[in-house]
Amino acid sequence: MQRPFLSFRIKEVVLKEGNVMGSTYNDSEQQSVKKTFAGERNKLAQMSAGQKADYIFTYYKFHIICTLLIICIIIWGIHHAMTYVKYEFFGIVINSQELDVSREDDIREYLKMEGHEGVSLESGLYSDESASGGYGNRLSVLMMAGQCDFIFTDEAGIEYLQSFFDDYDIEVRDISDSPIHEYFGLDENTKYLIMAGLSGNVDYLNSFSEMLDEIDSGSIE
Repeated sequence: MQRPFLSFRIKEVVLKEGNVMGSTYNDSEQQSVKKTFAGERNKLAQMSAGQKADYIFTYYKFHIICTLLIICIIIWGIHHAMTYVKYEFFGIVINSQELDVSREDDIREYLKMEGHEGVSLESGLYSDESASGGYGNRLSVLMMAGQCDFIFTDEAGIEYLQSFFDDYDIEVRDISDSPIHEYFGLDENTKYLIMAGLSGNVDYLNSFSEMLDEIDSGSIE
């Protein structure tokens, strides 16, 4: 008559004291509420490599994922802080792909920019929307956004700009026989230079005008 009672007591002890049951890990009531580093280390020391991996993934995957996300955010923040560029001066080429974009660094140095300030040179902008590759007229977007301080263009570009600036007089400079043409690596149809100054950086625009004069005179090659 007592055997069922003894069997029940033995089973109860096993359930209370068992920490590992197959691949399932059961803590005591106190351990489940507050895990300690020493307790977890001792528990892992008694497991095989496979059991350790299974246990860590089962109980700490959320912690691992959060830690990895935090590390990625920190790395991205450091990278962004070290490499981002805030463009302050803009040059564009209308109706041509030809442009030596390496001159960005030369202009930046001449303008004595500091920190993360930079110069943006962009070609492949077209006055004819049908030639813009199906992405809309990016030229109009840049002009409206003020991301245009000087422009190299052809005759078709001049016509477009006259309609864009409407009643404003624009000064057009013929650079077809100027060292400026070669310095910026322009093609033979890109003959004109216009100082637009749409970004509002007057000091940079004046300094760039001085740079152009030095290029034109041969002081800068």
